[in-house]
Amino acid sequence: MPAVAEQGGSAPAVGRLEIHDLSIRFGTNPVIENFGLTVEPGEFVCLLGPSGCGKSTVLNAVAGFVPVESVTVSVDGRPVKGPGVDRGMVFQQYSLFPWKTVLENVAFGPRMQGASRAKARSMARTYLEFVGLLAFADRYPATLSGGMQQRVGIARALVNHPSVLLMDEPFGALDAQTRGLMQENLLRLWEEIRATVLFVTHDIDEALYLADRVVIMSAPPGRVLLNLAIDLPRPRPDDVFALPAFAAAKRQCLTLIRQESQRVFDHQRRNFS
Repeated sequence: MPAVAEQGGSAPAVGRLEIHDLSIRFGTNPVIENFGLTVEPGEFVCLLGPSGCGKSTVLNAVAGFVPVESVTVSVDGRPVKGPGVDRGMVFQQYSLFPWKTVLENVAFGPRMQGASRAKARSMARTYLEFVGLLAFADRYPATLSGGMQQRVGIARALVNHPSVLLMDEPFGALDAQTRGLMQENLLRLWEEIRATVLFVTHDIDEALYLADRVVIMSAPPGRVLLNLAIDLPRPRPDDVFALPAFAAAKRQCLTLIRQESQRVFDHQRRNFS
């Protein structure tokens, strides 16, 4: 699988993400305030926080969907000025083109980058095989399960060989069993390609299972409250959820998020009662 293997290895040279003093307002409403984070190449970082804290807004700023000052967000020292192939995005909703086949959906990115139809389709087949869906290449998205559609979305994000993979609650709409399988599959993919991952979730167990570090954000305007290194073995063992280190980290995260969620609730009650 040459297109995948060239990204592999233990220590990638690319994918360093830096966010400095990021502040974002929507109208007069401050959403993010003085947010700072550095993610090293090949690191898996999850953003956690109360509802409305700006997790997805941070992700959209890194993706280039939200305009920011030119020196605020950078990838490998290059300021983010808009969307780019160095960043792949996976959304909670599958966002596939319903009128295109699975193969055509994945080939779309390379085609937009100027690849020939044959080359784009070859790249798409490589990544569909990578996510275990090559046999469904000629199917349409509506005929696939939710988990399968999300795997197509991951293949579509990976096909352009991004150094940074951005994931916005990608498994939030899935049932518990499918979600667990998708988490396991994602870790296997990540261990092979070693792209830098910035992953937004509201699920503490998911964050602790996936991440090297968990970053907890405050009630809005969102800022970094805790930058927590996750001291759990990789590959993650089957009994990881029963490990004392997992339970201790979960208690720490849960206490802080409950505190911030209460702040949001109290603020809303004062302002709308």
